[in-house]
Formats: sequence, structure tokens, C-alpha cells
Amino acid sequence: MTRIFANRSKFSRLYFVLSLFSADLLSVAYDAAVSDVSNPVLGLQAAADELGVHYQTAYRWVRNGRLPARLVDGKYFVSTTDLADVDANRRQSKTPTTPGPDRLRRQSERMHDALLNGDESNVRKIARSLVDEGTTIVDLVEQVISPPLRAIGQAWHDGDLTIWVEHRASAIIERALGDLLPNPRGRRRGTAMVAAVSGDLHSLPTIMATVALREANWEVHHLGADMPPEELVSFCAAHDDVDVAVLSSTNPDVANEAQDAAELIRAMGIPTLVGGPGGRLSQLIDDVRDAVAARSD
Repeated sequence: MTRIFANRSKFSRLYFVLSLFSADLLSVAYDAAVSDVSNPVLGLQAAADELGVHYQTAYRWVRNGRLPARLVDGKYFVSTTDLADVDANRRQSKTPTTPGPDRLRRQSERMHDALLNGDESNVRKIARSLVDEGTTIVDLVEQVISPPLRAIGQAWHDGDLTIWVEHRASAIIERALGDLLPNPRGRRRGTAMVAAVSGDLHSLPTIMATVALREANWEVHHLGADMPPEELVSFCAAHDDVDVAVLSSTNPDVANEAQDAAELIRAMGIPTLVGGPGGRLSQLIDDVRDAVAARSD
């Protein structure tokens, strides 16, 4: 009886070793089958980067069959051929399915209700669905997000809402936009620095500028809010790739400091724009492009 159990133990160890060996063979066989010179494979994160979408979006596309992938040792792999097909179909289908003004207005109303209720999950769902349907980040911000934020801010100013409702709504949008941060594709238009000076504590406008510029294929150094002017100058001195600086200015008490910081950066030969409340992201993109073009002339 003891000998039988000993043999079973040896058999179990042998089976375990063979199982590991078989898994390795399957992995090698998969690589040999689909990762040849003409059709290499990418991990799911790399595939998401190539498509310019968030990892979770690529994962959802794999799960619903939109993005073909193979699961090997718990990891998804996508062939470059399938990746190119999905990207081409996505580009072809984007124009006719882009949401129109009526849908954007309805989604903006839903966004308003979700922000009032602190329903972050629904806010993210609305934003992600619209972007997946072809809505640009600029249109999402200008037509869907900004109207409810302005309404909530006005309601607080009128005394109809408490300040924490307004702060919570802004924080939710910051996180939602961070999740949607585009990955620039192809050749970059240039490099921008985005920040707000000391005393300007609102980081949301700098995030909006960052996602809009990245969508327009700019590389962006996002430094956030409440940055000392001398640190902005120091940053530009240490990064000779900065082609343009964008300073958000939403606090009238430090508007002069923002202008002074802009002059210091301009003195370094870097075009610098100062944006104020109510500025449109679409106009910012045009102004940044024109400023850099004028510098080159």
C-alpha cells in the first residue's frame, strides 16, 4: 500500500511538470503561429496605445468580440493585422455615427443630474459612451460637460446649492477626463506646458486644456494648478522641447500674477497664452497652433 501511494506521488509530480511543459509549448506554438515577421502580436496595453484608447476600452472590445485577441497564460495578445482592421473600421464608422447636437444636449442634461447626485459611475459612463461613438474630447467638454458645470456653479453662487456639491462635481469631472486622456498618435504637432499660477487653485481648467491639446496631437507637460511663477520659468529652462505655454487663469485675484508669469516665459522665446473663464477649448487649439506658427516665421 505504501508503494502504491509513493508511485501516485511520483505520478502527480510528473503530471505537474508535464502540465507546465505543455503550457510553455502552447505559448511557444502561439507565438510561432501568429507572431511572425509579417504579423507580429502586441499585448493588450500596447494595442490600446496604438488605437489611442484606454486599456479598459480595449478590454471591453475584446470581451464583446469587436477586437480579436488570443488569451495566453492569462494575457491577451492582438495581432497587428487584426489591430489594423479594427482601427480602419473604427475610422470608417466614426463619421456617420458621431452623435448630433440633440443627443449631446440630452446627454448633457443627464450629466447635470448625475453630477448633482454625485453619481460618478454614470458620469463616466456618459462620457465614455459618447467618446466611443465618435464625439471629440473638445465637443464633449464644450457641449456636454461645461453646461452643467456652469449651471451648478451659478446655483451655488445664487445660494441654491452648497459649496461641496460644486466641488464634488468638479472633482468627478477631473477624474472622468483623466480616464479619457487621449494618447497622441503619429507625428506630434509640438510640445506644450499647461499650468495655473500660485493662488489659482482650480485644476480642472488645466486638465481640460491638457486633454484637448493631446487630442489635437500635442505632447503635453501638465503641471496642474497653484504653481509658483519662478517654478514655471525653471521648468521651461530645463525642458528645451517646450514649444508653447498655456496658463489657466480663473482667479481674478491672481490674474496679474498670471500675466507676469506669461511675460517671463515669453522672454525665454516661448509663446505663452493666458486663458480666462469662459474660454473655449476649440479656440485654444487654434490659438496654440497660430502662436507656434508665428514663432517659426
